Amino acid sequence: MDSTTTPATGAEQAPPAAAPAAAPPVDQGPVFKPGTKLREYETVFLLRPDMPEDQADKVRERFRGIVAREGGKVVKFTTWGRKKVQYEVKKQNRAVFVHMLYLGPSAIVKEIERNLRLMDDVLRYQTVKLAEETDANRPVEQDVKLAGDAEQDRPFREERPERREEAADTGEKTEESEPEETA
Repeated sequence: MDSTTTPATGAEQAPPAAAPAAAPPVDQGPVFKPGTKLREYETVFLLRPDMPEDQADKVRERFRGIVAREGGKVVKFTTWGRKKVQYEVKKQNRAVFVHMLYLGPSAIVKEIERNLRLMDDVLRYQTVKLAEETDANRPVEQDVKLAGDAEQDRPFREERPERREEAADTGEKTEESEPEETA
């Protein structure tokens, strides 16, 4: 009897399915002494909408390095995706929104914002202090990437034939209709 048959019935049985691949382990960052307290910050920044995905990953890795060098710890990066902005920012109607949650001393914010100002691909940024004292050994969470908004471009007037048909049914004049001559 081989390993794929059941002993009682002798019927063929499918081999056991492989366990689903677990998410890669998350680097927990530096380990601090127990009882160490750091401030908790979040920074949201907008990247150019035409920026390639691999270049956006390099930006995230750059900020991870800055936070680690300044004695902090990145808790989580969330990419909210490409979204429409409320008003035009540096002649752009859309942007890639990135949220970074991190722990560190107060000097870390100055260095992060200095780097954000120097990058041409960053359209806008804002940093908020969430907590004065947080446990420095807080676990690091998995990075998240969200899809963003779907492109919703409205077709040009010439490409909307249903409007012309509706106008003809109601007797309205359209751009293409010629004025009627009266005799």
